[in-house]
Amino acid sequence: MHNLFTEASTHTGLARTVEQLGQPRFWRQLILLLQQWLAFDNALAMLYPRDGLPRALEIFDARGEGNPEAMALYLSGLYQLDPFYQACQERIGDGLHRLEEVAPDQFRQSEYYLKYFHDHVLEDEVQFIVQLGDSGALSLSLGTRERFDPTRHGLLALICPWVLALMGQHWMSQGSRPAPAMASQVRDAMSLFGAKVLSERELEIARLILRGYSSKAMAERLAISPETIKVHRRHLYAKLDISSQPELFSLFLQSLGHDPQDP
Repeated sequence: MHNLFTEASTHTGLARTVEQLGQPRFWRQLILLLQQWLAFDNALAMLYPRDGLPRALEIFDARGEGNPEAMALYLSGLYQLDPFYQACQERIGDGLHRLEEVAPDQFRQSEYYLKYFHDHVLEDEVQFIVQLGDSGALSLSLGTRERFDPTRHGLLALICPWVLALMGQHWMSQGSRPAPAMASQVRDAMSLFGAKVLSERELEIARLILRGYSSKAMAERLAISPETIKVHRRHLYAKLDISSQPELFSLFLQSLGHDPQDP
């Protein structure tokens, strides 16, 4: 690993990033700085309020193939299946977090991964996360088409302290506040999905299925047996008139107002 801090471009890039604290171009400048040393295919800066809708602060695609429709779908409710969003809501600690640390055991077999994550985040993801107390959390996601190897993880761990410090300082410099919850205008799709026909336990299990949990992992999380999970799963499929996880995902997409046949 080369020594970042002996390169003139490092000091120039850091200076430019510091100059943008509290300014609209901060996130883009920080992402460009990181890209000087680290290969990644996309980046996304997000604000995840404790209540209300997430807010995209910067969207970056190194290939120049940004997809506004995909982000609209994510923000319309699909974010609730994102393991990093769930981790932020559960107040995971400040730091650099890997996908495998926060994702359910069958995440890469989940419909969310196969039909959304794999196409738009690609293959692997890490996030720098800064908790903002009751205001929510800031995250900076880096996505790649290949798994992050130990060398790149080591580099990310090395620069993590000052990346987090810059993110937090930008938030304070900007005097930012999360957007209002908009509860009267925007439905919480995950909370309402299936609520009219499923029991509370079946709703819990449906949400965990959508997020990529296996029956065994659901049983451990809910402190019930895997056999009981399978019974509830059969019942909720029957009530929704479906027979598979892909059909459950399609119903969820429909609840967001999107045609699951239209990528």
